[in-house]
Amino acid sequence: MSKALDRLRRLVTGYPWVTLAVLLAITVALGAGSAQRAEPPETSETLPDGSAVAEALAEIDELFGDSEAHVVTLLFRGDALTPEGLSQMDSLINEIITDPDVRELLAPPDPVFAPSFLVKAVLQVDTLESVTQAEIDSVRNVPGVGEAFDAVTGVDTDGTPIAIATVNLADTNDERIYAASRTVDELANADEGPLRVSSISPVVVEDEYKRATEEGMAPLVGAAFLLIAALILLFMRTASDLLLTLGGLLLSIIWIVGAEGWLGPNALGLVGPPNSLTTMVPIILIGLTVDYAIQIVSHYREQRLAGEEVVGAVRMGLRHVTLPLTLAAVTTIVSLLVSLFSPIGIVNDFGVIAGLGVGMSLLVMLTLIPAGRTIIDRRRAAKGKLKEPRPISTALPGISRMAELLGKGVTRNPTPYIVAVLAITIGLGFAARDLESEFSIRDILPRGGGLLEDMNTLDAAIGGSTEMVSVLLKAEATDTRTLIDLHDLTTAFADQTLRPGAAAGPIQASYDLVVHDWTNDSGMPGDRYDPELAALIQEASAGIELDSGLMQEFLDKLEERDPLLGRLLVNNPGGIDAMLLQFPAFAGDTSQARNTQQEIEELWFGDDNALTATSSSIISFTVTDAITEQQTEAISTTIAVALTVLALFFWMTVRQPALGFVAVFPIVLVLISVLGTMALLDIPYTLITSIITALSIGIGVDYTIHIIHRYREEYGHHRNPERAAIQTLSTTGSALLGSAMTTALGLGVLVFSPLAASQQFAITAAITIAYSLIVSIVLVPPAMTLWGAYQNMRLRSKTQRWAEELDEMIEAVHRRHEAEGTA
Repeated sequence: MSKALDRLRRLVTGYPWVTLAVLLAITVALGAGSAQRAEPPETSETLPDGSAVAEALAEIDELFGDSEAHVVTLLFRGDALTPEGLSQMDSLINEIITDPDVRELLAPPDPVFAPSFLVKAVLQVDTLESVTQAEIDSVRNVPGVGEAFDAVTGVDTDGTPIAIATVNLADTNDERIYAASRTVDELANADEGPLRVSSISPVVVEDEYKRATEEGMAPLVGAAFLLIAALILLFMRTASDLLLTLGGLLLSIIWIVGAEGWLGPNALGLVGPPNSLTTMVPIILIGLTVDYAIQIVSHYREQRLAGEEVVGAVRMGLRHVTLPLTLAAVTTIVSLLVSLFSPIGIVNDFGVIAGLGVGMSLLVMLTLIPAGRTIIDRRRAAKGKLKEPRPISTALPGISRMAELLGKGVTRNPTPYIVAVLAITIGLGFAARDLESEFSIRDILPRGGGLLEDMNTLDAAIGGSTEMVSVLLKAEATDTRTLIDLHDLTTAFADQTLRPGAAAGPIQASYDLVVHDWTNDSGMPGDRYDPELAALIQEASAGIELDSGLMQEFLDKLEERDPLLGRLLVNNPGGIDAMLLQFPAFAGDTSQARNTQQEIEELWFGDDNALTATSSSIISFTVTDAITEQQTEAISTTIAVALTVLALFFWMTVRQPALGFVAVFPIVLVLISVLGTMALLDIPYTLITSIITALSIGIGVDYTIHIIHRYREEYGHHRNPERAAIQTLSTTGSALLGSAMTTALGLGVLVFSPLAASQQFAITAAITIAYSLIVSIVLVPPAMTLWGAYQNMRLRSKTQRWAEELDEMIEAVHRRHEAEGTA
């Protein structure tokens, strides 16, 4: 490894222009991949691989195609239960359902549910133009209608009356459903009248999320560049170093964005499309890779101050810094790649993209900055204009002196510092037990946006927006028990006190409802009662058990009359049949959705394993459960991998595997403290904040490795353990602080993200950086002082043994000479 790095140093300094040309060519090639970036994934793609919900969704899509319902909720603000309000509502809904984009996707049997439709049905009128307020009020007294009104009306927190209507669309999973949903949203927002109207649907949520991630991240990346530029100028004080560092950051971002495109589904297909995690990789890289630049420039300037010429200073500086930077980067990459063991696909993709980004950034910085410095400073030297560089350690007045005093304190009297760190860690460790896992669609919606306001209004007034829960039932459709259990389940759902807590109404679509509709004469207008079918099913059920042959004949004839049956039942004569049940449910409340499957199983008297419920909210808690279950395992695996990598490295290079423990143990304390602080600040352990585990290793190990490496350099000069520790902090303190500040501010700009999850990540990252710096400074120098003292003891012991052996050899020679003289 050292030979490869030495060859790299010689190539970069010997052929700097060629190095820059190669970097440019790679940038052009990788940059072209940005055009291959795919669209962000759907919510269902965040499900853990192999989960029952994921398998059910795949089966529903395969068996029933576009039978999956896509609910659009229309939100009406104002007094809707008035002649004017109902007329506006009715007019808007008629305009929506007659629009060509929407009409072809209306999901049978009853695609629209609205207060205006209820009033027209009860009053038996076609329009609401002549309806009076008294007539509207009288409708509430009709049995069942008052309860229906209560379910779709309410009051917002500010006292504004709220009403909702729902439009069920067939989810074709192509551009048609997007066009239809956007059409509904446009018509709702453009509608004028006494009511203010808006819409909520999965497509509207997805569009809002895309705008927040794509448009919202661009200014944050720019802000990160500006902040880091200011800090680089503060620490380096030269325009050339500023431009080289910013150029390296720009190349790193172009490389990883392009690489994600080339690796994505539109090219090689090795990773999925960009997601909420991978969109943060550029900002993470900005924060992490500035440290590489600071360390490279710092070591170069130290060699220049030591009297080296430009090329020699670049090579010697790289010689000292390449190994620790590479080791820290490799440890970070391996820690990120542990994400590949996650059952969640987008977490796997994040690990690959972020790990690749760290490696690319290191390569860029180890080549661009040395090559640039070689060209610039060699030209200045030739013109006699090369000035003596300013050491990074003096960038902030007093920092070097403060670091030296701190070094004396933690080295000569480490006990109070160590006890304080351990006590705080133990306290935060107890707090970490209350850390909650959470996954909510609201975390990826912009704060202050109209959509989030609409969702909060629905929560306050109605209980939440509605979604359609699809239940996959695998059972024999012609079996007596199946038909009885289906009927009992439908009956239970019709009772508000029996149906699941998340259910917003009775079952709206099922095989049982279709059978009931065609075989029972209600006498109501529009009844589809068919005497032939009624007689056939009566004959089939004349005995104790259903006659399977007659039932199959009944199903064949029913499907001829009603194509809807094919959307709800896949009749498999050679195996188990598949049925689809759908009912409305309140969206967003994962605590209620978590119980939906169990509550359905309690109402179902057949085999519980035959039923699987799916919806956006169910997806949310399934992901949450996966995160929770993997939390301890992910943290333990990441720590174990980092420890293994570092222990192997130190064993292979200096036969000191214990240094791996010195590098990793402080980070274990950091992780515990970060999780405890998250619990105290009510920051949940979400899909996004969960990546802080790998990031903690990456940030923390970077600090500990730099301290260990510098200590070994200082110790090698004079073999004084205490002096080496003090000198280590004195010379690296400013660079570490600069690294921490740039990383914190680079990631800290996410605090201004419109997404709550990104804001939480920024706060967690800042906490991680602060803890990593403090713990590294407090724990590593005393540990290395002990290591140095142990090395001295071993050396003294070895020297004493050599001396004794030498004395014995001299004595033997003396005796031999005496013996020869006597002879």
